Amino acid sequence: MPTIYPPTLTATPTSTTALAKLLATFRGHTGSVVALAFSPDRCLLVSAATDGTGRVWDVASSKPGERGTFRKPDGFRALAFGPTGRTVAAGSASLGTVWLFDVTDKTPQETLTLRGGKGWVGAVAFAPDGKSVAGAGEDLTLRVWEPVPVFRGEPRALLLGHTRPVSAIAFAPDGQSVATASEDSTVRLWTLSRIRSSQRASLPHPAEVGALAFTPDGKTLATAARDGKVRAWDTTAIKPVVKVEIAGHGQGTHALLVPDAETLVGAGPGPRALNWNLRTGKPVREWELPGGTATCVALTPDGRYLARGTADGTIEVYRVAEKRT
Repeated sequence: MPTIYPPTLTATPTSTTALAKLLATFRGHTGSVVALAFSPDRCLLVSAATDGTGRVWDVASSKPGERGTFRKPDGFRALAFGPTGRTVAAGSASLGTVWLFDVTDKTPQETLTLRGGKGWVGAVAFAPDGKSVAGAGEDLTLRVWEPVPVFRGEPRALLLGHTRPVSAIAFAPDGQSVATASEDSTVRLWTLSRIRSSQRASLPHPAEVGALAFTPDGKTLATAARDGKVRAWDTTAIKPVVKVEIAGHGQGTHALLVPDAETLVGAGPGPRALNWNLRTGKPVREWELPGGTATCVALTPDGRYLARGTADGTIEVYRVAEKRT
């Protein structure tokens, strides 16, 4: 039987629409920007582009600008900061490898190579405690590494199930499970264990899924599919079900974030960032973003700032929320 979703709640613009404030514009890449990630303290931003470089940008200083550059011959396709803000995971654009870089100093230093994959790595993520790194992409396999002192580069867990490439990864707040979004129109929940890791559930969608995010308590997972809908799933159920379905970005949603128990933030390639009440699914605030289409976006952990990358290599940083309590 087909999956039955709750009625879709529309995100009609209201009087709460506001113009996002441009805070910084960064130029340096000579190719299209393909990945962005903010540090947990939102002071740094990392970017990757088709020019084969990764760049670290100082966002919080009085004179925002480029802080450092790192590179590999085949370039990068995915980025993620570790919880301390010192380490960046960079997924390869073709080799199936994930590299860890220490970005504490102005010259980023490669510290570890995580091996085992094939093809491009479309998503990387750190566990909340920073002790595990997950990566997945073109070869359909979720890999989880534990970079301990005796680490030899091989994953401790390989999880199969997706039938198309993986596009996004999110760890649950407790670090004991992870969710993956895929072009195969599913999101899969995986239980991680030192003895045996396994798939817990497969969440069907009517189109490719490109973004996901857990709530701080881990009881709800928000997902965004290419049908323009955002869905909030109850992950406490034996068989997770959709609690609310929201009309999101018509061109798809590139990034989702749940900064607190009731707020859901989403941004797509188009000129707006949206805030919804996660419990009711109703729109709370809309922020207009000037300019053209974004190739990728990233949000700070509090959902207050947004970075947009473009095809000409430009990166813009906007404020898209008032201070959260």
